[in-house]
Amino acid sequence: MDNNEHPIFIPNSYQIYTKPTEYLANFILSNISQGHHGCSVYGGGGLGKTTAQQYLTGNASRWLVNNKTKQQIGVAARMVMPSGIRRSDRAFWTAMNRRLKLVNAIRMDPGLGLERLVNFIRTRCGQARQRRMVLFIDNAQRITEAEYQYLEDLDGLVLDENLSLFLVLVRQSDAEGVDVGDDWLERPSHTVRRWFMDTAPFRPLMGIAEITHALGRYDRSVAWPTPDMPFSRYFAKNAFDRGWCLSKDAPVIFEGVRSLRTEYKLPETDAWPMATFTLVVHSLLADIAHEKSDFNGFTPEQVRHVLLASGYLRLEFVRAKMRMPDMRHDEAS
Repeated sequence: MDNNEHPIFIPNSYQIYTKPTEYLANFILSNISQGHHGCSVYGGGGLGKTTAQQYLTGNASRWLVNNKTKQQIGVAARMVMPSGIRRSDRAFWTAMNRRLKLVNAIRMDPGLGLERLVNFIRTRCGQARQRRMVLFIDNAQRITEAEYQYLEDLDGLVLDENLSLFLVLVRQSDAEGVDVGDDWLERPSHTVRRWFMDTAPFRPLMGIAEITHALGRYDRSVAWPTPDMPFSRYFAKNAFDRGWCLSKDAPVIFEGVRSLRTEYKLPETDAWPMATFTLVVHSLLADIAHEKSDFNGFTPEQVRHVLLASGYLRLEFVRAKMRMPDMRHDEAS
């Protein structure tokens, strides 16, 4: 079997359920229970917003449920709002249809484009015998004020079908140098009433408890090629069968992060963005655990090497808006 076929090497081939993903799911459910038409989430690059949306879209039956009855209360879909300037409703509805893979047309009549979206929601809800669709719109900071008015038309038509459309507007807070955390303050009241009644940040992994939880997903939740082969067992079968698992090494991994931050005088924090977390896990498993026949756990030196090689420091200096020091010595070593 070719190890390169493993999902860990294939972009977007798997997602893990993390505490930030759980917080997002609960935030959405809270807004649905309050009767809102949508909510707003924001965060910087690399935190794991896209991965969380993909997980929640693909596993709607697990979280989009009534807390009391445990019955499913909706279906989910996701699209990425394209960049560029859309100067008409025709351009907007064409972009929406194409991103949801409903049409390949370069241009379409705006009325037809709107009707296709209504029919998409009607069909998806009908197939699942649900009355609500949760639609994640990634890069929602690209939506213009005029386009929010177009979305109001969609919202109204869906309501006329006795259905409900709940928009989750996921915005890149540092896109183009603009902080969008509180940008609802200058929006018209009818827009706020529909989609900006509640806004929350999307967080990175916070502290050793959340890091341990995320590492534990590689021990239990994601497996290949058979259910009895979780990722950590696949890459270190002998050690795993002797009692080792990736989450047991959370303390040495977490201490490696803290030590590296202290060494390079980065601000003290327990936050770890998913972008580098997953890269570090991939390298620890594939490059160290899998390659050492006597492997039985990671050493501080191995963790430090992987953190440096993964680009962890580069992203953290960018996040801290600090100038990165000369890394040639560490890169060489």
